[in-house]
Amino acid sequence: MANVSGIPQPTRPAGVLISALVTLATGAAAEPVFRDLPATILCYAQADQSWRVGYLSRVDKSGDALYVTADRRLSITVHANGVVAVPTNRPPVTDCYGKTLDELRSSGRLTEPQRAK
Repeated sequence: MANVSGIPQPTRPAGVLISALVTLATGAAAEPVFRDLPATILCYAQADQSWRVGYLSRVDKSGDALYVTADRRLSITVHANGVVAVPTNRPPVTDCYGKTLDELRSSGRLTEPQRAK
């Protein structure tokens, strides 16, 4: 399924599953940490002209979030201030690095979890 911008979006069942996992993982005490974090981040790799999807994997006590691809070959760190960290140990291979979550959100590159009502 694709949205208006042509960026692939997860199917409804995947979104429901992600929402359920985030709801189970957060609990009442951890809820503020997850408030504005997306479930996935879509990044484009110019080198092989492919889209990489980073899935929320971990949030540490400082609020920094780690996103990893399904094959775990690429990781993306989003600092608590909402900026995607530029890697220091390798060249940046996708266009997400250095951008803010607000920039990625406005370009349709984030999948937001559906909150339980």
